Amino acid sequence: MKGGAYLLLVELEAPLDLGRFRIAPGELVYLGSARRGFGPRLLRHARRLKGPPHPALAAFEARFPGARGRKGALFWHVDHLLEAESARLVGALLFFGESEAHLLPRLLGIGARVAAPGFGASDSGAKSHLFYLGHARLSELPGGVWVR
Repeated sequence: MKGGAYLLLVELEAPLDLGRFRIAPGELVYLGSARRGFGPRLLRHARRLKGPPHPALAAFEARFPGARGRKGALFWHVDHLLEAESARLVGALLFFGESEAHLLPRLLGIGARVAAPGFGASDSGAKSHLFYLGHARLSELPGGVWVR
């Protein structure tokens, strides 16, 4: 099994205005999917076009040696979030073989609150894929593999 759903653990240190998305500081969780494999997707998220990579890059490279993940342009909503200086990607929680649709209710069930309506959800019926949730609460989601 190569891919599935994942949660990115992001610390946002200052308010961020991304046009239609205004995001307050805090511990954020982004829900995404990587059906063809986690390695390239996570490495792409951990790199910035400008500035240093995120702290999680070394852990992602160690977990997925040989994987390639390049960021040639800002494409997804999460790309714009992670490009911000005030955002720090600190890790990920991987759910092999699971879908975003299956993981979303579990995430909401442990208290996740929508951080930006519509963020990352243009290809699904979800209200958002970006949530406020203390990262310590993620231990309440069984079945995930930590990379940090």
